[in-house]
Amino acid sequence: MSDWLQGYDAVIFGGLGTLADCAELDLAAWNAAFRIHGLDWFWSWETYASLTNEVGRRHLAAAYAALHGEDHRADALDATHQKIFAAKLAQNIHLRSGVRDVLRAAAHGGRGLGFVSRSDLMPVRALLGATARAREGISFDAVILRGDVTRHAPHPEAIQSCIRALEVPANKVLAIVDRGAAAYAALDAGCHVVGFPSRLAEEGEFPADLPLLHVLDITKLARPSADGQGQHAAE
Repeated sequence: MSDWLQGYDAVIFGGLGTLADCAELDLAAWNAAFRIHGLDWFWSWETYASLTNEVGRRHLAAAYAALHGEDHRADALDATHQKIFAAKLAQNIHLRSGVRDVLRAAAHGGRGLGFVSRSDLMPVRALLGATARAREGISFDAVILRGDVTRHAPHPEAIQSCIRALEVPANKVLAIVDRGAAAYAALDAGCHVVGFPSRLAEEGEFPADLPLLHVLDITKLARPSADGQGQHAAE
């Protein structure tokens, strides 16, 4: 079997959406949380997408309330949402196409595996539990979540923390990201980056020269050249 990850010391998946298509479950969890808290809010897909596209945001509910001049307990809403989202992820979620191949190649090749997400522990644990069999029991060596950092993508703090935890040089890391903000963060951290857009990704949000894969074909991943500079994936 070809070593498609030759030249890398680690692979970091940046975002829940790099592992599974879970945006619709997340949206449903938000609307359920609003009902539980007695709010007459209802987010359409368009509203939800516009909120998630605001980079660096920690609490979507707080942002929405601020936009409408309302005052609600964002932390309580967020906690309810996280519980519902985790339950939905545990029930029915599948790895995106090609993810298992990359996980397998990294693990069998002795490379570090990292995961970075703006989510909290509860939904991430549920997602990893639900996909454990599909991942063939392969685990992540370093996981950096929302509560581990103070600044979010496009700031590189989270992915830099993951790189330090993996104890590898940044220019030997392949970052697979689902959103443009995560791409800019990984590039700023010095990683080689491939975009794996989620359903929420908008046209033009990724850097113009970044390779984008809608199916994570391991044979088309960017690979570092001998001088340490990234080579883009073949179109």
